[in-house]
Amino acid sequence: MDRRHWIRSATCVTTALVLGDVVASRLMAADDPASITLRSDSSRDLFRVRTELELEGNVSIPQSPVVTKEKVKRLPVNSKSVMDYEERVLAWATDGAGQVAQRFFHTAQSTGTIGAQAFELQLRDPSRDLRVHHQDSQWVSYSQQNYLEGREIELLKFPASSLAVDALLPPEPIAVGGKYPIDHQVLAKWLSLAAVEQSTVEAELVEATEAEAKLELRGNLEGSVAGVPTSIELMAKLTFDRVLQTCTWIAVGLKETRQIGKSEPGFEVAAKIRMIRKPLDQPVRLSQEPAGDWAESVPADRLYAELTSTAVGYRMLMDRRWKIMNDAAGASMMRMIDQDSLVAQCNLHPMGKLAAGQQLTLEAFVGESRKSLGDRFREVLQSSEEVNDAGLRVMRVTIQGVVESVPVQWVFIQFSDDSGRRLLATLTVGNDFLETFAGADQQLAASLHFLSLADATLEVATPAGPSAARR
Repeated sequence: MDRRHWIRSATCVTTALVLGDVVASRLMAADDPASITLRSDSSRDLFRVRTELELEGNVSIPQSPVVTKEKVKRLPVNSKSVMDYEERVLAWATDGAGQVAQRFFHTAQSTGTIGAQAFELQLRDPSRDLRVHHQDSQWVSYSQQNYLEGREIELLKFPASSLAVDALLPPEPIAVGGKYPIDHQVLAKWLSLAAVEQSTVEAELVEATEAEAKLELRGNLEGSVAGVPTSIELMAKLTFDRVLQTCTWIAVGLKETRQIGKSEPGFEVAAKIRMIRKPLDQPVRLSQEPAGDWAESVPADRLYAELTSTAVGYRMLMDRRWKIMNDAAGASMMRMIDQDSLVAQCNLHPMGKLAAGQQLTLEAFVGESRKSLGDRFREVLQSSEEVNDAGLRVMRVTIQGVVESVPVQWVFIQFSDDSGRRLLATLTVGNDFLETFAGADQQLAASLHFLSLADATLEVATPAGPSAARR
């Protein structure tokens, strides 16, 4: 009995000593002068940010409007972009990244070449005061005063988001030489990806003084953007100001290979990114007080984009999933893409001008539309005639048809004005996508208006009629 009592007592003492050593070692690690805590000050919410991006490589563009990976044209791409803005964080996420923010862009522009063609993109003056939300696994920028153009939305899709930089810091005290993995969700936010499926990216504290700490990140990851797979090889350097308690500088070098999507080209590029991030005591162009009218999600009426074609001469307001794919004199084509699935396509072209005062009747338009489909025609579902907000006469006919045993709907819309100027839009959508399509033809009919002839470079397509717009 005494022996058993002694063994139990010894075991309890040993266990207590071991547990005590574990607790003590953790406390010592926390108090170890070699370990430091790098944590941003969440009360500091106002910054001036300047980001520069240099990019070169190749873009891969399908040679056919129907996306295929077998026949691809590769074009060299070279660009430089500059973003200079004030940023106020309105709400932080649990992972330490900004969730909602105000931004005022002093500069937002991108210049470069794709193949032999030069391009230049920049924000219009009314589009400089913006809100930014992280919603549905993506950064969404919008204006409360006007609608962003499709090109402006693309310009604002910038890697290395300043709202996620502080989230790259180590979650625990760390010593020089210490390493830690970067959370997949944080990586996705920082690199403006929808998701990160696999990653070897880790960070290391390489230097620390009382004033600042320097970290390096490196590794590879597999992720996706709007359903399109992408692979990234990454190396970055980051400076954390220990006095200001915020990340103030970051430089990134990355190589990215992205597959071809339904609405985006694929590419193989090398990029260099430099970001300077300075805390501000007072805003320069942002409102003096934080906006109090923000919500956790983007207002639904802000999720539209202005789509403009000077080649065909129109402007319209559409769901952001619609993008202009081809735009040349006499013909324009746009597509509605949802998570890399082709929902619908719309072909637009100017028609022959009628004599002033002369109009095509709705009955004749229905007949022409039906005839253009040939043996694909099954039945006319509806037809209508109205005047839209721009004062254009709008005739619309919806036809049920079939292509290789697949049910398909066509919507033919003719726009005309009193001068005899006309434009035909032909929308094609599979019956399986009608719910996602969700009356996009009505939005197009209501919002389209003609550009002035001075702003458009029109060339009438031949032949001029519904028969010219086949799927």
